[in-house]
Amino acid sequence: MRQDKTNHQAPTSAECQVRVNEQVVTLVGEQHKASGIKRAAIEQGVAIAEDFVLSIEYEPRKTRILVEEEELVVEEGTCFTAVADDDNS
Repeated sequence: MRQDKTNHQAPTSAECQVRVNEQVVTLVGEQHKASGIKRAAIEQGVAIAEDFVLSIEYEPRKTRILVEEEELVVEEGTCFTAVADDDNS
């Protein structure tokens, strides 16, 4: 007779829907880097490039630019803006 043991490993990563430039993007898991969010958005048809600058919106009209390899916890409904880096200095 086979007995199934309780799995004490972390649950599989759930999907989370966020917005990048007003378009819905599905991410898997909670922790992401800016570069990974941009790659997922590009793969899902958002018209951005990997060299765009990504910002996270905390409150209406309050944003923070994300560092490429910065890890952050992403929640359902988080909004991001990706824009071309037009530094002409």
